[in-house]
Amino acid sequence: MRTTWPFLLAALLLLAPPLRGEETTSERDRARAELRQLSQELAKLSRAFNLIHEIVAPSVLSIHTKEIDRRLYAFSGHQVIREVDVGEGSGFVFATNAKASFILTNSHVVLQTDHEQDFVRGQNGQPVGYDKVKVVLNDNREVEAEYVGYYLPADLAVLKIPIPNLPTVEWADSDQAKVGDWVVALGYPMGVGYSATSGIISATDRSTGIYQSLGGFDSFIQTDAAINPGNSGGPLVNMMGQVVGINASIISRTGNNIGLGFAIPANLARRVAEDILEHGHVSRTIIGVQIEDVGPDQAKALGLPQVQTVRVTSVVPGSPAETAGITGGDVILAVNQAKVVSLQQFQARVASCKLGAAITLKIWRGGMEKDYGMVPVAEEELNHKLAAFAKEGDDHRGTPLKDVGLWLGVDDQSGLKVTAVDAGSIAAKAGLVPGDRLLHERTFGALRTLDDANQLALLLTRRHEVVVQVYHEGRSMWLRLRR
Repeated sequence: MRTTWPFLLAALLLLAPPLRGEETTSERDRARAELRQLSQELAKLSRAFNLIHEIVAPSVLSIHTKEIDRRLYAFSGHQVIREVDVGEGSGFVFATNAKASFILTNSHVVLQTDHEQDFVRGQNGQPVGYDKVKVVLNDNREVEAEYVGYYLPADLAVLKIPIPNLPTVEWADSDQAKVGDWVVALGYPMGVGYSATSGIISATDRSTGIYQSLGGFDSFIQTDAAINPGNSGGPLVNMMGQVVGINASIISRTGNNIGLGFAIPANLARRVAEDILEHGHVSRTIIGVQIEDVGPDQAKALGLPQVQTVRVTSVVPGSPAETAGITGGDVILAVNQAKVVSLQQFQARVASCKLGAAITLKIWRGGMEKDYGMVPVAEEELNHKLAAFAKEGDDHRGTPLKDVGLWLGVDDQSGLKVTAVDAGSIAAKAGLVPGDRLLHERTFGALRTLDDANQLALLLTRRHEVVVQVYHEGRSMWLRLRR
């Protein structure tokens, strides 16, 4: 027995479970091995972000606005002139040639705004720029920029700098952007210098109401990539290194990022930028329809194949939509095969189309889908047609507000359009002219359809005045129309 005991003890030790420390070491080794394997895959994603920076960063720049402060000292008669920094933002080079390069940014970065963030207007009613706009390139070169043009409804502006052949960005098709897509926001936030932040597209066709007073476009890409003050005007880039949006605004109680950032879709931004560069202004494309949102319950009742879209309430006489055969009650499912889910998205998609380029609307009518082709026209062109119709007779002038001498029509933009103003009327004395838009009435609310126009006329029969928000010559104002 004594001779076999050591052998039995050795056998028991071999069969005993490992000590806790040895077990923990083994688990950590397995975790390390798995992490190394996963890290090799994650390194590919990190490398993609590296490459995005290498491709796009040379086109991204910092914008600094300055005012000239002149002070005259009475006793000495000495005048001191100095430049005062008043704001900053970001931008990017979208076009270049052998003489100059062109920068796209937000209007609110390079045009003066007041404490309520409304654009400051000069005596001519036009927005006021800054005394100087300085641009700092990615390689730290500094140069003064000059204004080329702006388009307030889209909050976009184009600058020119006398540096040729700079690297330009590549545009993405923002209609193809989907929730969950990785994106990178590039720019110069909070005065800390160039930064890149990553996240995903949190939503598309997001409305914030920020441009409502301008009759502007309100269909944003939402992202949780960090956007802070100073990022405005910088590009939001997809994983192909293409610009899918222009960082424009955030929602925050503190003024800093909380994961709710909003970007102007690239398709709209590109069209605006190229129009300003080519023509010096933007001609808004329209097809001549008034539409309304169709919610899930209405869609279900109609037997629609999707739960949210828009419906035509009326068609402007002589418009591309009328010529193509669009009628009131038609439901618009898509523009150029891109699904439409809201009024704001429809307006932005039509406005993104180039003048003279045909588009296709997918229409739901009587339980069947059909494609209708048409060529959008400039807003001014359709205005001329409406003016011609107005001369032919009252039937073409729209809905009358006879008590104030005003006629209202509809099209595919926000609000009710002023189609005619009677000479010497209350509306004429208030300064209203054909082409102005009525956006809201103080007690009634938003004005969108001809039925709203009829209700407004009814209000005037019950009381002595209405207070309406008017979009007139690029600015929003409230007018009191008293009969």
